[in-house]
Amino acid sequence: MKPELTITKDLITIDTKSALNGEDILHLTNAHAIDDRTGQDLTSKLLVNMADVKIGQVGIYDANISILDENGNLQPLRQIAIKIVAAGNGNEQDYFSQPTRRQTQSTQQQATPKYAQQQPAQNLQQEQMDVKKPREKKKHWGKKIFYVILGLLAIYLVWTGISYHQTRQQVDDQGRQIGELQRKNDSLGDQLDTANTQIKELRQNYKTTKDAVKNYKKDEEGYRQQYLSQMQQVSQSLASLKQQLDNQTQQSGLIYSILNGRLDNLQTTVNQMLSVQSADQAQNVLNNYKWYK
Repeated sequence: MKPELTITKDLITIDTKSALNGEDILHLTNAHAIDDRTGQDLTSKLLVNMADVKIGQVGIYDANISILDENGNLQPLRQIAIKIVAAGNGNEQDYFSQPTRRQTQSTQQQATPKYAQQQPAQNLQQEQMDVKKPREKKKHWGKKIFYVILGLLAIYLVWTGISYHQTRQQVDDQGRQIGELQRKNDSLGDQLDTANTQIKELRQNYKTTKDAVKNYKKDEEGYRQQYLSQMQQVSQSLASLKQQLDNQTQQSGLIYSILNGRLDNLQTTVNQMLSVQSADQAQNVLNNYKWYK
């Protein structure tokens, strides 16, 4: 397999309040991979390594787009840059932006009752009309103005408290999203470690199978029992690996699907080799086995 990767952009910009994961990066870059020999679409095997990216902190970080090759190893294909800017800065078309505090204030000001916005102008006009009235009436209007101002101040304080609560809630939500993203990255790392260990043991079992067939061909009568014993040991080892795979992964996803398929493929081959009657038959079964299927 010789993958060829194409992307439409190698720089992604987000703000400090935005969350970002590997699927988002593949989507934003329009990442597409094919096997340049067979033309097979390999996009579903693409993974993104974001170990160096610090979500929520201003800076420019590197991330790698990789692919899971035939041997189950990650093969880096392309490095991209992720730019994190302070919330409210930069071109809004280039990143996911959260509503700013100024935008929240503008929206809430539009929701303020109309009479509260017009009241100060009305009071000023009334004061000008009261210049010629007795001093007692001036004092009466002065108290009204004071109460209006006091009411507006109360509305402002309530609105400020609501705005602060909404902003704090957004920050808490972003923090939970970042924590969830970190847990997913840790889980993916554990699955990759499990995959590497399983592949090594699969190769060892395959080598044992080849050696057993080689000795069986040298002396069919002398090595018949030893051959059957080794095949049974390989079968038991594969069953143990299957159990470990089910326990250490979520029994879903690309990594589990590949490893589970290889285990089942080798187990089927070993079962066939246990039922053969000659070394030539065992060799034919082994020749038809492809461990990477």
